[in-house]
Amino acid sequence: MDFSKKPNYDYSQTLWMKMFLAKPDFEHNRSEVLITFKQALEIIKAVDNLTQGIRKIVYLVGWQGLGHDDCYPEMEEVNEFLKEPGDASARDALWNLFEAAKKYNTVVSFHGNLADAYGATPCAPELVRTDSVLKNKDGSPAVIEVFNGRDAYKVSYKGYYESGHFKKNWDRFCEVTPVREAGTVHLDNFCIAQNMNPYTSAEEESEARNKMLDYIISLGIDVTTEYTYRELELRAESPEHPINIYYRAQGKEPPAGDWRDAPFHTLGRIPASWWTNNITAEECMKIPPEIYSGHLTEPKQLAVFYGAMHGEDIWMNKGVDPKDWKDDFLYQFCTLQLPYFYLNRHKRLELVTENDGYIVRFSDGVVSNGVKSEITKDGIILKSGDDVILPLDKENTTFIAYSKNGRSGVWNVPDAAFEKAEIAEITVDGNILIGEAPVCSGKINLDLKPGQALVIKEKKQQS
Repeated sequence: MDFSKKPNYDYSQTLWMKMFLAKPDFEHNRSEVLITFKQALEIIKAVDNLTQGIRKIVYLVGWQGLGHDDCYPEMEEVNEFLKEPGDASARDALWNLFEAAKKYNTVVSFHGNLADAYGATPCAPELVRTDSVLKNKDGSPAVIEVFNGRDAYKVSYKGYYESGHFKKNWDRFCEVTPVREAGTVHLDNFCIAQNMNPYTSAEEESEARNKMLDYIISLGIDVTTEYTYRELELRAESPEHPINIYYRAQGKEPPAGDWRDAPFHTLGRIPASWWTNNITAEECMKIPPEIYSGHLTEPKQLAVFYGAMHGEDIWMNKGVDPKDWKDDFLYQFCTLQLPYFYLNRHKRLELVTENDGYIVRFSDGVVSNGVKSEITKDGIILKSGDDVILPLDKENTTFIAYSKNGRSGVWNVPDAAFEKAEIAEITVDGNILIGEAPVCSGKINLDLKPGQALVIKEKKQQS
């Protein structure tokens, strides 16, 4: 893979999240809506205020068919239940959301799936005929899982790509949605599975997946995805994984070995994963975050490198009203995403292993201590537990301070590019000016209430 070709976005410095809009109610031929397109825009607007206008990507989940896990691998029918009564069509409402979100520094894109195929999907008979789904040894299509009460096949990437169905379906997806304009897409659960009739190897399926990725990339679209994919012959991640159950049903017991023995075929093609698993701490040191990043699933790695926040779980649990979700959002943004941005701007130099976790030394004297939940620079504390003060930008012109339990007194800002600060409280409706404070020898006095976040910027001189 050509690593000189940069993705459209640096995901290590971009806030990218999913937003769950709807799920199907097939019994009543309707969609159970959690967030409409109109409500999505209101959330995006509030998030832009909370995050001080940084670049964001929001991947819509359940935008198609009757909602999440409907229609795949086809993605060309926009969910009619997400539009407002005055909208001409759901497709128009979707494009309007895409355009309107730009005003709030947000790219709206899409959650999709090329790994699953549903028996109720119109293209399913043709997928079966062309060996584009997994089949049992007797040639019958294999039902791997059941989603929303409907049988789901697993796509054979080799058959799907070589039959031409992939390009046909993908091109139609690009016609219906602004995915090419977005320049990014999120493809869930993009693991490989081997067909039994005709038999395909893990290498063949992986090669076909890369051809699919290369085609998408050739259209100017980045691909982010759910997991880190490092597959071996006849193996899924756990013995109880549906694909492993399928293999055993065909008389194929998984051989010895684990993901550490498998190549990282998608590195350089997929720049970010929702759950960054199947990667060692040593590999985290070697692979620059702008090449591959995401939310680390191994707790000790997450504690020292931090990771991307998800967003999706907040709105699913708290609803659409900002007053109900802003506290959870600010906590995750300030204690997880903000440290992640900061550390990703520094080179990873040394990994120290301790019994309870890791310590990583970065460039410019920055140290992240995963055991203490502490970030320091030249020995000066910038983060201690849930008390954080870090620059939001690489120019060190905007800082965010946050305390879960409240903290008053001296805070360290050794990199501040100013000597007089303007201080404002961060709210969903915008910043509320609190006052001013001097920055003396890299220190500033702040009074933070529990759960409060403050933005600290240079106080401009009056002309």
